[in-house]
Amino acid sequence: MVIEITKSTSPEQVKKLLKHIKPESKKKIALSDFFGKLPNIGDGLAYQKKVRNER
Repeated sequence: MVIEITKSTSPEQVKKLLKHIKPESKKKIALSDFFGKLPNIGDGLAYQKKVRNER
């Protein structure tokens, strides 16, 4: 939406025009889309030791 404001536009008219602007709707993002589940690996400490020893 474009609102043209000239030098002759009064501050009251600007405020009135701004009241009619509808905010753009932002699509809500589900944070669960960015999180993942780790596979069931059993004992976490044993898995960590195994992964570190693979180097």
